[in-house]
This record gives sequence, C-alpha cells and structure tokens, in this order.
Amino acid sequence: MIIEITLILVLIYILNLSVYWILYLKAKDKKNKSVKHYYNIFPIIWISILIIMPIINSSLLKFYFSENLSYFKEYWTLFVLLGVVFLIIGINFAKKARQMYRIKNSKLVTTGVFKIIRHPSYSAVVIIFFGAALISDSLITLIICPIILLSLEVHTVIEEKLILIPRYGNNYEEFKEKTPYRLIPTPLNFILIIIAIIIIYVGFLNIS
Repeated sequence: MIIEITLILVLIYILNLSVYWILYLKAKDKKNKSVKHYYNIFPIIWISILIIMPIINSSLLKFYFSENLSYFKEYWTLFVLLGVVFLIIGINFAKKARQMYRIKNSKLVTTGVFKIIRHPSYSAVVIIFFGAALISDSLITLIICPIILLSLEVHTVIEEKLILIPRYGNNYEEFKEKTPYRLIPTPLNFILIIIAIIIIYVGFLNIS
C-alpha cells in the first residue's frame, strides 16, 4: 500500500515539474490568472510531497504500516545523527540563500553561499531530503534521493538556459565559470558518495 502511494507521489512530483516548464514554454500570457495561480501552488505541491514521502515510509510507522521495515536496524542511531547533520546543513543553505535574495532583490547574486553553488535553494532541498531519508530509516526513501537529485539537476539546467542566461547574459556565463557547481559542491559530493557506499554496505550486512 505504502509503496503504491509513494510511486504516485513520485509521479505527481515529476508531473508537477513537467507542467511548470510546459506552461512556461506554451503559455503566451504568463500573467494569466490560471498560470499565475499554478505558479503559486507549484512550490506548495512540491514541498508537500517531499515532506510526506519520508514520513509515510519511516520505520517509526511500522506499527501502522507493516511494510515499513527498518533498513539500518541496529545502526539506525548513527544514521539518525548523520541525518540531523545534513538537516542542519540544508537549513543553513536555505537561510543563507534567502538572505542573499532579499539583499540583492532582482540582481544576479554571486556572493555568499552563491560562491560555492549556483542554486543553493535547490541544494538545500536535496540535502534536507537526504537527511530526512537517513532519519526515516527507509530503503524506499533512500532510493528516491537520486531521483530528487536528478530531477533538480534537470530543472536547474532548464532554468539556466531559459530564464537566467537570457536575463543576465554574459554576467551569468561568468558566474558559471567562477561557480562551476550547480547543486552539490566539492567536498560534499565526495562525502555523499562515501555515505552512499556505506549505506549499501550496511544493507548487505543486514541481508547476510
């Protein structure tokens, strides 16, 4: 039951992103009430799904959903602590990105956290979701993490091509050269790879 619900949520998540760009490309009047209304509810749908998925798949709810088995088992406490660290990092990324947006308004922001990554708000989403996946102790949620990362990589590529480069021109091209990382900077990308290997190894330990 939970697996089916999760798959539906993933499909809605992907469909939501797809509709966003279809409307952007096809809508002649982007100030149309219907279009504006969708753009307003888009982030609500997006964030709601990302919050719901780790919760409903959490091993803490195995008393209600028998299929929600523990993935980390006796190692769970260690991964909870790691998950909390990622939540703190993600929240800090989001806060710093929001502060810089408020300071610069509509100008291209290239200082602060933007010196490290070009899309810190989306990075925050990935990092927070990964932290929540570790805390939820769910194999399904862990599997969804790469899907979230890949979808946001595609989303940011399209956003840069269709919105940011046309808006800021050479300034954005220079920004891309100075800040080569779109979402996950070094050394965080290597840390995530190491953690992923450890997660897989823990899975093998639990199976054997």
